[in-house]
Amino acid sequence: MNVLIGVGAQVKLARLMLVTDTRSAQGDLDTFLEAAVTGGVDLVQIRESGLAHDVELAALRTAWDVAARHRHLVVVSDSAELAGDFGADAVELAEPADHQALVDFKTRLGRFTRLGATARDRAELDRLLAESAIDFVLVDASSDLELAAAAAAAAPVGELTSKPWYAVGEFDLDRLNQAIEAGVRRITVTTTLTEAADPREVARQLSGRLREVWAGDEELTRLTFSALAEQA
Repeated sequence: MNVLIGVGAQVKLARLMLVTDTRSAQGDLDTFLEAAVTGGVDLVQIRESGLAHDVELAALRTAWDVAARHRHLVVVSDSAELAGDFGADAVELAEPADHQALVDFKTRLGRFTRLGATARDRAELDRLLAESAIDFVLVDASSDLELAAAAAAAAPVGELTSKPWYAVGEFDLDRLNQAIEAGVRRITVTTTLTEAADPREVARQLSGRLREVWAGDEELTRLTFSALAEQA
């Protein structure tokens, strides 16, 4: 666990999240993640279906070796058991259950572990933003920005009480600028970086553009100071 800044603060202040598989075909998970994180990735999530528990745990530990050097977080996918074995700071659920199931799931996590989930439509977005067991939301922006714009209206990023959310899709600078116009201030990408010839440079461009927006917004500056004052 990163003890230099609270986990909740890191989730709030992260701008660029990467979701990747284990890179078993390339055999370069550590070097790929080093490039992505030094380029500007703040959160790393390992997501690959069908992995054996020990294989996924090994990949998470490789990701942690990289992320910890830069004081960033690794997000576990779906499994409370894996989160416990790994000592996860954050877990994300691709298929969030009902309230009681989410509460039960969260009781199996560490005291400071943050729980996130993915919203793919407006009803699910509204439910997750209001769900007390959920700490952050990934908002589907894979085809258009309509749901992200709805999230921006319901939970403006600059408001201190808003739940952190990330627009999930693939972004070049043009699409990122469109997303920014729609109210997006945090993004989650996959192939944008996993298939990039130079993931460090692509991450640098995306993170740099988001950093410009955060630096130029008084509400986001206030959010930053508020988050840094948190202790967990």
